[in-house]
Parts: sequence; C-alpha cells; structure tokens
Amino acid sequence: MSDGTSLVTGVTCRSCGAVGVAGARFCATCGQPLTQRADERRVVTVLFADLVGFTALAERRDPEQVKNLVDRCFERLAADVADFGGRVDKFVGDAVLALFGAPLAHEDDAERAVRCALRMQRTLSDWREGTGADELQLRVGINTGEVLVGALRAGGDWTAMGDVVNTASRLQTMAEPGTVVVGPDTHAATLDAVRYTPLGELRTKGREGLVEAWVAVEPIALPGHRTRRADVPIVGRDLELGLIGSVIEAAVKRRRAATVVVVAEAGMGKSRLVEAAAERAACEHGMAVWEGRCVPYGEANVWWPVAEAVRQGCGITTEDPLATAERLAVVAVTAALEMPDRAPEVKRIVTGLLYLMGYEVSLRDIDPLRAREEAMRSVLGFVEALTHTRPVVLVVSDLHWADDLVLETIAALLDRLRGAPFVVVASARLELQD
Repeated sequence: MSDGTSLVTGVTCRSCGAVGVAGARFCATCGQPLTQRADERRVVTVLFADLVGFTALAERRDPEQVKNLVDRCFERLAADVADFGGRVDKFVGDAVLALFGAPLAHEDDAERAVRCALRMQRTLSDWREGTGADELQLRVGINTGEVLVGALRAGGDWTAMGDVVNTASRLQTMAEPGTVVVGPDTHAATLDAVRYTPLGELRTKGREGLVEAWVAVEPIALPGHRTRRADVPIVGRDLELGLIGSVIEAAVKRRRAATVVVVAEAGMGKSRLVEAAAERAACEHGMAVWEGRCVPYGEANVWWPVAEAVRQGCGITTEDPLATAERLAVVAVTAALEMPDRAPEVKRIVTGLLYLMGYEVSLRDIDPLRAREEAMRSVLGFVEALTHTRPVVLVVSDLHWADDLVLETIAALLDRLRGAPFVVVASARLELQD
C-alpha cells in the first residue's frame, strides 16, 4: 500500500483472537486494526516517566488500595500525554513510556513533550494532595532523535526502538524526583520555549561517552509561540500597516465596530504585523489595546485568549492570587462603569471575569452553561462600558487555533458593539479559510 500499511487478510486479531474477515482493515469483533504498518525511521521525542516512592507506599497500605491508587495516577498522567498530542507506548512497571512524533508528527513534538512532562509533575502534585500518597514522586527523562518505529514480531505491538529510547530511560534515572531532564537535541529544539538549568555532561550506565543534560524549569512562551523582542522594528510592511490603520481610523471616527483578519502562511510575520498595527493605533488614537493569543494544545481554559486579553485590561498577571486579581478587577470595572465598587453590577461583572480567567469563584458551583452565559455577559458589559470612554482594539493572534467559544465571544462583541469604537485585529493561517 502507498501509505506504508500492508493489508492483512483472514488473520487472527491480536487483540481478541477473532478471525479477521478477508480484506478487512479492522476486527469485526473488537474494532482493533488488522493492518500492519511497515517499519520506518522517524524523528521522535521519547518521554520516559518513572514513579518513585512506590515501595514506601506499598509498605503502609493494602495491596489492592495501592494498585487502585497507582492505576488512577497513571490514568491522569496518560491523559496529560493525550492532551499534548503524544501517544502512550507502554507501561513498564511503575514507569510510562510516551512518544511524540509517532504515529502522528507535529512540527513542535519536542516542545509538546517537555510541556507535557511539566504538566505531569503538576498533575502528580495535585493528585498527591487529594490522596495523601505523599511518597510518590515523578522522575522524567526526555530525548529526541531518530528511531525505528514498527510492530514487534513476537507480540505485534507497535513501538519505537533505538538508542534514543534507551537514552531517555537513562536520563530519567539521572533525574531528581520531581524534575524533568532532557537531552541535547530536545534542549536545542525547545530553547526558545522553555527555561532550563544546565546539568552538564553526565555519565549514564551502559553507555560510552557523556550525555549533556538540562533540567526543564518552566515554559517561557505559550504553546505554538516563541519569545521575541518587542522592540524589533517591522520592515517592508508600510502598505499593510496603512490598510489596517485606515480601517481602525474609520472605526474610531465613525464609532462603528470593525474587523481585520491578516491571513498568511506560517512564518510570514502575521502576529508581528497585527501587534505593530495595534501599537500604532494606541499612539495615534489613544486606544486601549488588549491582546490574546490562541494556542494549539495544552491549555485547559478554552477562554484562554479572551482571558489573556481581560487580564491585560485589568492589569492582572497569571501569577496573581484570587484576592489580588479580584482587587484589580474591581478597580478596572468600577472605572469603566463609573459606579461605586460595591454596586451589584460591578460585583456581577467582576465575578464573571474572574471565572473566565480560571479562578475558583461562585460561578463554578452552578450549571456550566449558565456560568458560561454569565461570563460572556460580563465580558460584553465590561468592554462596552470601556468603549464609552475610549476606543478599544482587541488583538487576537493565531485565530486558526481558536476554540468555538472564543469565536462566539468575538462575534458577540462585534454585534453588541457595532455602534462603538471597537476593532478586532486578528492573524490566522490559511486553514482558517477551510
């Protein structure tokens, strides 16, 4: 077959033992594939995570209870792998081996793996608090390189083989509990997205020579984005800036909402262009600039780009605790509505804004659909009030990654504010048109 898959005819299903129908690609009994993918070389990022402290946990708990705890723990860790587009290859004792880049490849598989590992550490930490299994910690090793992927002839399971896998396992053994250690190729591929602490060259068991390694500390950019200097001038875009600027100027003068979407292939400077247009609008028209970036994976808050924009409008950072965020939101909303800070409308809008930013507020205790509607009302009310005193431009980068809820919010804003100086300037890849 041209796709690298060979059709298996009339064979026994490896999953359930039923005899496959001649010419069928999937088992009629259990639904598992009957096709056998040919071996191939792929560049893959391998994540090897090992639970430590299992022995200490087993010493003070019933074996059945321990098994249930560990099973639930691995379910959560496997869910993290899936969230970042990876695939759990196998569970080996108290460890999990996951692949990023096979069978499905992404341009940022190494970054996905590192972000996933950091998420797994947080997941385990939260899980420990809820179960009291304080003994359990996670060590993670990550390595990137060429492997052979295919089915093992004995068992038929699809897996990855090669030194890259072995090195990921060895890096895991060198990691301190609670940390993520990566090899040189993973580090090089993610340096602009993750902050690292160097470990230097390590000697790993069973391997000649030294392996340079780093500890992943935290992401320094959103998924799908890279850090860049804000003061880099934009060159050769005068025509495009002029066109966007004319739309913004008309919206401000006529007090009529408008939308500009810059569509181009990846790497063409779309995001920098819309940011530059917004910066110019702030200087020339005194516009309030709110910016939100859509992300391709890993962010559980579907409101993310809207929440990011609201945070900016209120002066709230992602590190601010609830009390600080609430205080800053009250200041921003009372100024926009020109109402006392104890007014019921102020409290309602502030609660909705805090909810969409991900804080634990009273809306989390009601029906999710009602909570979503209340959050939407809060955004609309806040932005509408703000446009009474100054024009607003909402910059949304990478709109092609936007959740339907984000698109719905933008549409609702444009409808509600059609008679106000409000402009949405967005960037998107060509697939948005599909």
